[in-house]
Amino acid sequence: MADQVINWLLLLRSGQATAQDYSDFLAWRAADPAHETAWQQLTGTLEGSSFGRLGDAYPAGYASAGQAAAPALLAPSPAPIAPPRRRFLAGALALAGTGACAAYVGNAFYPLGNVAADAATATGERRRYVLSDGSQLLLDARSRVNLDFTPAYRQVHLLDGAVTVSVAPDARRPFLVHTAQGTVRALGTRYMVRQQAQRTLVVVHEHEVEVETMSGAHGTVRAGTGARFDASRMDTPRAELMAEAAWEAGWVEARGRPLAEVIAALRPYRSGTLRVSMAAGGLPVSGHFPLDDTDAALDTLRDMMPINVRRFTPWFVSINVAA
Repeated sequence: MADQVINWLLLLRSGQATAQDYSDFLAWRAADPAHETAWQQLTGTLEGSSFGRLGDAYPAGYASAGQAAAPALLAPSPAPIAPPRRRFLAGALALAGTGACAAYVGNAFYPLGNVAADAATATGERRRYVLSDGSQLLLDARSRVNLDFTPAYRQVHLLDGAVTVSVAPDARRPFLVHTAQGTVRALGTRYMVRQQAQRTLVVVHEHEVEVETMSGAHGTVRAGTGARFDASRMDTPRAELMAEAAWEAGWVEARGRPLAEVIAALRPYRSGTLRVSMAAGGLPVSGHFPLDDTDAALDTLRDMMPINVRRFTPWFVSINVAA
């Protein structure tokens, strides 16, 4: 929720927000009481900070159109508070607000969940790890894994992002990659596993792997193909899914993929928010786009597609269908 509040702050203070953006903002606040509560708590603590007067986020002339909402940005407490209590609450809220902002900024560069992981990468970072058995892991940006090696097995728990595994042969100990949907098993091979929303993607570069879903369904994915699976079943392996592993060389490869998928691939390589509208997200894209220069990738997409790419701040970019 703090992420959403700060994203709205960045947009409203950018000087480039449109009337539609303000309407969307008011709709967001009205959609859920928790949204309004989070807005009041965080913006109250940031009043007088580098964000300046939050009420000034509204452009000239907008207050009359949204008069009821503007005062709510800096709504006073409903009842008087004694000075000592006020000072205590102000200090506590300021500390909470500062902590929330620090966490937001820190998480934009290095995901907070990475601290407890055995191996992890920051925003825009790909990193190779050599394991004790000689196997190698290549982690995509903003990815994290935990390791569990015993005399009986070798296990990698993929928590976020993607990992490409080059497995050192060991006939006595299978090599397993676990995700939220199941397990990918291999002996002496190279393959990529990505944790996606509600499903797992597997792409095999060499030999083959065996997939077992959480419900016990089994399937095989051979070299030169890829497949997705959820907790109950695996899709038919397809050669075109090999393009999903282009991140290993620093690229997004698209052959008629929806723009939303290309933007999703760029997000781990860019700090801040990269937002794409539903209408623009469905547009098909073909081409190769660099992960290590997301600004160049966005410019190329803008030049080749009927979209607008609006940079409100270095940390907030919005993509919509061009008028």
